[in-house]
Amino acid sequence: MKPDFRHFGQLLRARFEAFVWITGLTLMAVMSPVDAHASFCPLKNLGFSFCPGCGLGHAIAWLFRGDLVQSFHAHPLGIAAVLILTWRIVDIFRKPVLYY
Repeated sequence: MKPDFRHFGQLLRARFEAFVWITGLTLMAVMSPVDAHASFCPLKNLGFSFCPGCGLGHAIAWLFRGDLVQSFHAHPLGIAAVLILTWRIVDIFRKPVLYY
C-alpha cells in the first residue's frame, strides 16, 4: 500500500496547534527552573519591574518536577496554565480530521 502524503499534510495542519503546545510544554518541563536565562519579555527589556507573564515558564518547570510550592511562588497561574493547555491539546486531538 502506497502512503498518501497529502493526507499526512492535512493531518499535520489540523493538529499543528497541538504540536506547538506540546513542544512548548516539553521545553518548559525540561528547562532548569533555577538557572537565569535571557528574557524575551518586552516589558522587562523596557525596564519595567512588573510583568504579568514573567515567571510562568519557571512555574511550569517547577510543576513538572512536582514542587507545587516553588511553582506557586514563581507564578500563581502556572498550574492553571498547564491545565488549560492540556485541555486544549486533548480538545484538538478529539476533533475529527476531514480529508478531501
